Amino acid sequence: MRIKFQPNRNRKISAEKLNLPAHQPEGFQFMIIWQNAAKNKAIRYGKLLVCILCFGLTQNSINLSAQNILTLKEALTIGLENNFDIKIAKNEVVLSKESNTYGNAGYLPNASISAGTGFQVNDISQKFASGLEVNRGGVFTRQSNASLAANWLFFDGGKMFITKKKQDSQQSASEIKVQNQIMNFSDSLSAAYYQLVLANLDAKLSQQDIERTEERLKISSEQFRLGTRPKSDLILAQIDLNILKNKLANQKNQIEIRKGAFNQLLGRDPEIDFEVNETDEVTKTQDYSNLKSKVIGQNLQLKLLHKNLEISKLSIREVKSRALPQIGLAAAYNYGQTNNQAGFALFNRSLGPNIGLNFTMPLFTGVSINKLVKLANLDLETRNLQIKQTESRLLLQLWRALKNLEIQLQNLELEKQNILLATENNEIVKGRFKFGQATSLELKDAENQLSSSQSRMLQSKYNARIFENQVLRLAGELNIE
Repeated sequence: MRIKFQPNRNRKISAEKLNLPAHQPEGFQFMIIWQNAAKNKAIRYGKLLVCILCFGLTQNSINLSAQNILTLKEALTIGLENNFDIKIAKNEVVLSKESNTYGNAGYLPNASISAGTGFQVNDISQKFASGLEVNRGGVFTRQSNASLAANWLFFDGGKMFITKKKQDSQQSASEIKVQNQIMNFSDSLSAAYYQLVLANLDAKLSQQDIERTEERLKISSEQFRLGTRPKSDLILAQIDLNILKNKLANQKNQIEIRKGAFNQLLGRDPEIDFEVNETDEVTKTQDYSNLKSKVIGQNLQLKLLHKNLEISKLSIREVKSRALPQIGLAAAYNYGQTNNQAGFALFNRSLGPNIGLNFTMPLFTGVSINKLVKLANLDLETRNLQIKQTESRLLLQLWRALKNLEIQLQNLELEKQNILLATENNEIVKGRFKFGQATSLELKDAENQLSSSQSRMLQSKYNARIFENQVLRLAGELNIE
């Protein structure tokens, strides 16, 4: 059946104005006019669609305002408060801080007070030089004593100074460990959040696919009614629509499952409903040479290894200090009293201070100190090798993440161009389809190309954001505020 074009005679457009041959029939001229208009419309629509996908504004603002939006910053705050590993690490920091005292290091003296009393009943038999003899049974004796004593080891081979430095390093190591756990958790939580954002945007793309397929179904149905298109096109459009609706239902179900898993990561009930913030964040390329020095100087994992190395060095000095002399001061104030019913002294009392200086010099320790020093040096060498190995591994991860980030950003720009082209192509093919000049398969292929370009652009954006977070985490610059 031939379709006759009826141009709009109320609005005459000259062929010269459109650079058309004057001898062409009016129907052909109208078709060219329509294609040019469709092309311009497609370009505008494609640019608008790219902006929508880039800035995440495809949701109606009124509906968004009525929902519970959970931003990434709020999610990090909740997760850091509820994460059990971080809570345990923070408790270790408190424990290390409370243990880091001058008293535990050995700086301060020890003081004690003691008191006691005792009673005895004895039989006494005594002979004195004067010839006096005392024989008495059941003699009652009472003894009382009290003492205030203090001991201060004011030189222990320098061990107290080394121990205090070691405690400071152990406290710093526990704090670095918490920071490292917080940054790793923030990286994992951010990845899960962006994955949920991607799932929502994919669902919106499926909704757009449904709308395009419904339009194709409507056109096919109308043309089938007029007898200009076979029923197979109508059936194919209906099948495609059912497949897309099934896909969208599965996507929505997966979104709910991801929300439950995300709530579990936050330490919340999996049934708590929320919506993620889909606003776009700009991802930028990074320079490897600048980041390399930051990884070596700021990476928290390396900082922790260096701090443990410092602790090992201090432990060696602690062991060596055992071979040095020790000097201590001892002082006391004593009281003692004895009461006897019989005997040489019926009453005896002593009261007064005493003070002394102690000097100890180890002469032989069974070679245990040398053995411990040898083992500690071996451990020190192992830690140095671990630091070099970790540096090499982290720099490889940085280089690989930067390469992946670079290619994802390139893919992102290419897919933006593809969306413009696919949108224009889809509008052109749809126009031809309306006039019976394109098959249903051609329009379906154009729709699939547009949908694939949109999906690939979103995936590139998600991948770029994940790799950027990896780079920032390796450089110790991941913003968790």
